[in-house]
Amino acid sequence: MKILTSEEKTVVFKDFGDIWENKTARSILFLVPFMMTLVLPVFFLILLFHVPSDQIKGMEQMLQLLPAQAADLNGRQSVFYLVTNLIFPMFFLMIPLTSASICAASSFILEKERGTLETLLLTPLSVKRVFKAKVLGGIFLSALTTAVSFLLFSIVMAVGDLLLSMPFYLNWNWLVLFFFLSPVITVFSVLFMALTSAKSVSNTESFQTSGYLVLPIVLLFMGQFTGLYQVNAILLLWISGILFAADLVLCFFSVRLFTAEKLLR
Repeated sequence: MKILTSEEKTVVFKDFGDIWENKTARSILFLVPFMMTLVLPVFFLILLFHVPSDQIKGMEQMLQLLPAQAADLNGRQSVFYLVTNLIFPMFFLMIPLTSASICAASSFILEKERGTLETLLLTPLSVKRVFKAKVLGGIFLSALTTAVSFLLFSIVMAVGDLLLSMPFYLNWNWLVLFFFLSPVITVFSVLFMALTSAKSVSNTESFQTSGYLVLPIVLLFMGQFTGLYQVNAILLLWISGILFAADLVLCFFSVRLFTAEKLLR
């Protein structure tokens, strides 16, 4: 059974072309993963080897967050462990969230801005099939971006592990984050942007709307520094399950609210 028909694939490839031609969308789609998976990790590694760990402000408080299995690490190893497991997961989740939001916003809103939405709705494809093609196209492009970003990030982290004589960074937290949490965040972001596309009048407005999705992720990971809780694989699995349920609800409402009348308002 085919996931997409040839007509639906045409819509998907058309959306990919539209995203590529839009300078803002293209820049964000490349810049965010590049910053989060290469620039920041490499800068952190350089900083780690040039600044003594005892000169980092707040280091004593941060070291208290180390789990028992990391108690034997030296200063540089401890800092690397903390940043890799407390800070970088937050940065990494910005990639599926941002890329999915940008893809969906560009796919739905650009049709309005260019006045091609009416033409698309006059094709033999039903509104539901247009919605399906646009959503699956956004999910695919975001998933591809996230997978490539994860590979690049893993290479940088592997270099850091070798330089610091540490085990490979990939643990249960990262596995759950990549294989469970990232996919449901991708689907949630695409469906959320599709649901709000009927009310957005410009691509810029839709980009701004996607910014609200970043806040919960920042609060989740930064809240660890209060010492009240730690983000672990179990918590990430629970969050993944909740978001999966939210995805089903969003999908249910999005399909029913995605009508020609509302899109053409």
